[in-house]
Amino acid sequence: MNPQITALYELQHRDRQLITLERKLDAIPTRLKELDDDLAKLEAMLATERKKCDDTRAFERAQRAQLAEEEDLVRINKAKVSQVKTARELTATQRELDSTRRMITTRTEEIRKLQQGFEETEQRIAAMQTALDALRVSADAERTRLNELRSKVEVKIEKLRLSRTGLTSALDPELLGTYDRIRRRLGGLAFVPAARERCMACKMVIPHQIYVVLRKGDEIPNCESCGRLLYWGGHFPDDPETAKNEPAPKASPTPVRRALRPDE
Repeated sequence: MNPQITALYELQHRDRQLITLERKLDAIPTRLKELDDDLAKLEAMLATERKKCDDTRAFERAQRAQLAEEEDLVRINKAKVSQVKTARELTATQRELDSTRRMITTRTEEIRKLQQGFEETEQRIAAMQTALDALRVSADAERTRLNELRSKVEVKIEKLRLSRTGLTSALDPELLGTYDRIRRRLGGLAFVPAARERCMACKMVIPHQIYVVLRKGDEIPNCESCGRLLYWGGHFPDDPETAKNEPAPKASPTPVRRALRPDE
């Protein structure tokens, strides 16, 4: 088999590992931002809930102040009842007293509902605070894990890039240039296996004549459909990604010997 096929196969294997690691590395900042966004959203929700609670408490204080004024007004009107001199004044004073008492009843009920709402809001705020505290703990642990993962992935990437440099030096410069152009154009996958007379990247049929050339292992043709460089998957039987679709060669059938007749 052409040694360039082996070198290119190893190079593509390294590049696929690099792609996987680089994607993993690129995903880490996104995940860290998601953690920060989740915390910020919950913190904003908690701040909004507390603001509503504070506004409601201010409203309740205003209601209590108004209630105190109305209770004072009731006491004043009660005192006026004993001092009125005419029936008309008595009726007006009594009407004002009844109206004030109704307002007191309504306002007292409103304050009771506000107090009940406070209890529910405080329970909700406490639950949100507990959730926020738990999220902060888990976010801190996740940040630590992601930062450790980033360090490990960066080390692996550096090692792969160094090993890649050694592999590229063993390749024909023109072949390497073709490989790199295809790799940049087609998402990192430039050298792919062929099996059952199909390209395993685009799944299109490979002409029989080209497939015969692939099995010989002397040349590195391109797929006529996607343009990728091809190799026969059977050249690397230990790699499940390349040989799993290629059936093992069939043994030649044993010829059946004809039995001799007695007269032969």
